[in-house]
Amino acid sequence: MNAIQVTLERAGQRESTHLVYGIVHEAGSSRRHAFGDPELTAFWRSSMKPLQVLPVVRDGVLGRLGLGAEALALACASHHGTPRHLDVVRSVIDAAALTPEMFACGPHRPFDEGAARRMDRAGRLPGRIHNNCSGQHAALLALCVARGWSVTGYQEPEHPLQRTIRRELSTWLRADCGRLPWGTDGCGLPTPALPLRDMARVFAEFGASTEAAVRSVVTAMTTRPTLVSGPTALSANLMRASEGRILAKEGAEGVFCLAGTDGTWGTNGTWGAAFKVLDGATRPLGPAVVHALATLSLLEPEEIGRLTSLARPVVRNTRGDDVGVLSVAAHEN
Repeated sequence: MNAIQVTLERAGQRESTHLVYGIVHEAGSSRRHAFGDPELTAFWRSSMKPLQVLPVVRDGVLGRLGLGAEALALACASHHGTPRHLDVVRSVIDAAALTPEMFACGPHRPFDEGAARRMDRAGRLPGRIHNNCSGQHAALLALCVARGWSVTGYQEPEHPLQRTIRRELSTWLRADCGRLPWGTDGCGLPTPALPLRDMARVFAEFGASTEAAVRSVVTAMTTRPTLVSGPTALSANLMRASEGRILAKEGAEGVFCLAGTDGTWGTNGTWGAAFKVLDGATRPLGPAVVHALATLSLLEPEEIGRLTSLARPVVRNTRGDDVGVLSVAAHEN
């Protein structure tokens, strides 16, 4: 199949076009469906968080600190900085005797518009706790404290934490991930570049896994989807619309990964998918992902109905007027 074209139409005229590549892979099988080149290489960015957090789960540190599924969901999150998100992050740093100043990530305004406006009205500047990755950093620092590792430089490639994460990733990739190209994510942590087909395969196997650590991550994310991102996010809405049947996680620069969690595709059941918007935009992901899943019958009709606003998102101007719409313009087999 060709790549998916998502266009913005304004007054009936095509104004912009985004090209989206993707692949859907069935766990334990060679069956896959590609939209464009499945060998396209992209940085995994925050879509890899469910894997990065597994060493925290295996250690059991969150449980020993008296923390539960909410803290685990935030450890996998690209959160929107709402009061609920920040309260959960604070619960982790308080339990582990940490401070936000220890985070390697920098500050940015909350993604949630209401939270950002409240900060503006109060004349407050964002701190590191407002970073969308702060839940992950809190959990990783808690693991450092539990293992007796230095909390300084935990984002550096040769820190024991990062070596532990690379061993975890290598197990899933069935290869030494240290040989991949590595860059630095927006929050300061290392991130590898790899083909979309490998991302999709790993997510398929992640969704199919019966290992207790993996199932705890899947359950935490799919039962608390708005903690993983926010109420307007594609990831949260996919998990809500499917009632937890789909696990979804976004990454920066137009990366998006998913997994089926209930074995409802083909003979082997569980599937994984990875998408990348070539120009790095995020706005085409809703139309492209919903289109791809619907094309492969991975969404039920009622689920497609719940996702209509994401499949054809309206574009509004600064007055709040509807001035355009994004939709899948063309996709040929």
